[in-house]
Amino acid sequence: MMNKIKKEIEDGMKLIWKKVDPKDLKPGDHIYAYKRYGSYSHHGIYVGGGYVIHFTRTESKEAILSLSMVEPETVPACPECGYQENADRGVIKTCLDCFRRGRKTLHSIHYFMYGAPRLGLLLKNSGTCSTLSCSRSPKQVVEAAYELLRSNGFGKYDLTGNNCEHFATYCQTGVRASVQTGFYDACLMKYRELKNRS
Repeated sequence: MMNKIKKEIEDGMKLIWKKVDPKDLKPGDHIYAYKRYGSYSHHGIYVGGGYVIHFTRTESKEAILSLSMVEPETVPACPECGYQENADRGVIKTCLDCFRRGRKTLHSIHYFMYGAPRLGLLLKNSGTCSTLSCSRSPKQVVEAAYELLRSNGFGKYDLTGNNCEHFATYCQTGVRASVQTGFYDACLMKYRELKNRS
């Protein structure tokens, strides 16, 4: 019993600290990079050749926030992949550097872990693993990501209900799920339940 607990703790610690060398990525890998000083993680599917398919806001910052709060920023297109931050939205394919860039910083890349032990889930940083099992082969994962890219068929971006983690998890498992927003969703459901009772 103690060996099992020890192994789960070690697996949980690996989730928190493991960084990935981009050369080690394989098509079909669910990856993420921390953004905004580690306050959240951005997720995508590595499809090979240095490219990632991921899901971004479907509305501009200006549409979400008042124009008085946000000045539109003109960002030149990436010379490698052509991505332009304020123009490309929804399901997109970018180079690895555009995927992991936050402002001018290139953030480290991490593997998302499926089938995480429950104890590891408790020890982890939010958005790093799931207890779900990965049910698709790497080829099927890449095909699912490309299909959603072609059709831009992942719907409207919603921070808690339909985000980049939902997208990558869906490509891997066929289930839309986000551990990162799970706590917020649980609180919101409880609030609505209590509100409906009164």
